[in-house]
Amino acid sequence: MNGPLRPLAALAAIAAAGLLAARAGSMGGGSAVAGWVLLVAFAIGLPVAMLVYAFAHRRVGVIVLALCVGLSVNVVYVANAVPANAAADNTNQFWFNNCCTQTFACPSGIWDLLQSSAGLTSNTSRGGGAAVSYTYCSDTFTSAQSLQANTTTANLYMGNGSSSKTCDFTGELLWYHAASSTTTSLGLSATQTIATNTPGTAPTTFNWATSAVASFADGDRLYLTLTFTSTGSNCNSSQLNTGTVYPSNFTTATIVSEIVLGFLLLAPALPLAGRWWKQRRP
Repeated sequence: MNGPLRPLAALAAIAAAGLLAARAGSMGGGSAVAGWVLLVAFAIGLPVAMLVYAFAHRRVGVIVLALCVGLSVNVVYVANAVPANAAADNTNQFWFNNCCTQTFACPSGIWDLLQSSAGLTSNTSRGGGAAVSYTYCSDTFTSAQSLQANTTTANLYMGNGSSSKTCDFTGELLWYHAASSTTTSLGLSATQTIATNTPGTAPTTFNWATSAVASFADGDRLYLTLTFTSTGSNCNSSQLNTGTVYPSNFTTATIVSEIVLGFLLLAPALPLAGRWWKQRRP
């Protein structure tokens, strides 16, 4: 490649990686302003500045390092922007569907977790009580997907009509294994308390640490189980509200696709390859 074309080629490579990462992030719902600013600054701006310096001083090592930085930052951005996706679409936020709709072929009594609030069609209140629990399931995953160990955040519209008794509940994320029809707990939240005279018109937000899934099998799912844990009649006047007016939902950790993992392994090798190429030049 001619000397004058080398800066343009390197710049194009970094810009292309940044655009691909941005596109993947926007598809996965990772298009927050802060994320975009960091992407432009560190995945494109910093490597380009390094390129300008390197070509001005004829330093091949810095050129390779710039390419490595651009690739690595883009991989990290994609890793944190592209979420776990079931067969329906590519987001990691799940909404509790109303009590009487089952379209994901989950076992009886387990209701759908939609990956878009647009699918919510009605409002439902699900009553509490001692040891009463409700489970919701996602659409199916594929063997090419894995879930990171991170934090699950729930926004649940919980109400309590009692003027004298508080009500406790927990949330739990589970991994459903299609092959054995069993579940593995990925994390149980701390006990949450619904205060007396809570109308349930505003979400109760809480989060908890959840484990990783190294690799889903085809047909596996995520379950979210909400359990009223207070004894006696403390939760008899409590409820979980869902639907268009009360869009109870939760957000899981993100995933890195197998293709992106391959790039992550490639990035550290680029400086070594550049040094080898420079030594072989006459």
